[in-house]
Amino acid sequence: MEQLKVRKKETIIYNVIIFLVLSFFFLYTQHAYRHHLSPFSLVYLKKELELFWYLAVVLVVSSFIIWKHHRFAIYFYQASVFLVSFKVIEGLFIEFNKIIVVAIFFYIVISYFLYQLLSFYFNFASINPNYSKSDLFGPLLKTIPCKLKGDGVEILGSLSNWDDESCFVKLETAKELPGSVQIIVSFRDREFVQTGEVVASTLDLTGVGLKFEKVPKEINVFNWSEFMEIVHELGFQPERLR
Repeated sequence: MEQLKVRKKETIIYNVIIFLVLSFFFLYTQHAYRHHLSPFSLVYLKKELELFWYLAVVLVVSSFIIWKHHRFAIYFYQASVFLVSFKVIEGLFIEFNKIIVVAIFFYIVISYFLYQLLSFYFNFASINPNYSKSDLFGPLLKTIPCKLKGDGVEILGSLSNWDDESCFVKLETAKELPGSVQIIVSFRDREFVQTGEVVASTLDLTGVGLKFEKVPKEINVFNWSEFMEIVHELGFQPERLR
């Protein structure tokens, strides 16, 4: 997938990064508890950083990758959780402790639910172009033409991905778009009009992700919800564009 510049990040991104930061302190406190040391000791904290510096580096890199919405972000998250869990479980083989067993159980459960939410988030059409520069026959084999309009800007493009609340548009020419635009989709001799917020764009500005708000239907105007009803009835999926 194309690497994106995300203008508006969702809450799940902040929550995952906070969780990764707390993961190190989880490892830190359980290690202190196992060795009967005070976790509030600055001397012990410095020693812990020297002992688990490589894990701290992995967590920091993973947080940065997730913040940037890199296409490998989900794998870095998995690797981070695995390393923290492994180090905690490794300590249990040295000295078994029921409290740490309960703690690692809840840690794994929470990390799994965050993983599910993060995976779901990265599948949103607004941040998933559904094409890549390495595609053999160009970004799209089939096209659904559309037009973007906003603040004196008007540019042609085609849909490359969509879901009930968002879409991604491949632009015909590179263009910096305002924060809010109107999209007009031409499909089956009809035009579907919806206003959306630009939440992401490709680094070369040839693609943008839009997120829609649910608004009442206007008279004599087809909106995004009606477009989704039609494509669902026809069984038309974004994968068919490639």
